[in-house]
Amino acid sequence: MGKYDHIRYLKRTKARTTHQCDRCKDIVMPDEYYCVEAIDDKFLHSLHAKRFCAKCHEKYGESLLFPKKERKKMTEESGPLNNFR
Repeated sequence: MGKYDHIRYLKRTKARTTHQCDRCKDIVMPDEYYCVEAIDDKFLHSLHAKRFCAKCHEKYGESLLFPKKERKKMTEESGPLNNFR
């Protein structure tokens, strides 16, 4: 979990140029809407904000911001290291 995860959100934006979705690699053309990662603080800005097409946002919602939940699931499945030498 990152330091600023609690203030991150997805902001709906109208494209002025072409963009590529960071999830499905689909192209977002100008005048189409897409979602961009934003931080709810007037002094903090994301330098490498992720962009997602409208289809991915409808399908996955806010879970696009936190893809690392799989790591936690993998560590829980591995079990304890009692027999490790």
